[in-house]
Amino acid sequence: MIKKVPLGIPLTIGLIGTLTTLVVKNKTLHVVFGIILALAGLLHMFQHNKKLRKDAQKGFSNMNILKAIGIPTSRLDLFLRTLTVKSYIPGRIRVYSKALVNNAGNKASVEAELAKYKELTNYEINLLTGSLLIEYDPEQVKENPLLLQIETFAKNSVKK
Repeated sequence: MIKKVPLGIPLTIGLIGTLTTLVVKNKTLHVVFGIILALAGLLHMFQHNKKLRKDAQKGFSNMNILKAIGIPTSRLDLFLRTLTVKSYIPGRIRVYSKALVNNAGNKASVEAELAKYKELTNYEINLLTGSLLIEYDPEQVKENPLLLQIETFAKNSVKK
């Protein structure tokens, strides 16, 4: 029965009341609203205990908190942030990166990384423009979670 009780209003009242009493400086009301907030929070936690346990088992790194607040969580994520996706069609992506313009070291690093993936059929980097063209078999990419993440990024980030 408690699983179905909506707790948004009691949580909101408890929070607003607790914060308001800090300004008004009424210690008794502060304690009352604090208790309301704590009880509503505990009930809310009880309602969602299965999800909380599941999230705790996954661990902090899988909760994507850093990603949610915009902090890169990997070298790939950091590199993807330097890219401007110019075109995307399944099997072909063209991106630009200032990090590749006249930078043979970065070109070599990107090529070495791309060479690891058999799903990619071709890739070309133009140092003058910072252009990177990637060609691949869309069906094979579905089997590789990392490449699928890159394809999804390209699909959602293409500049029209």
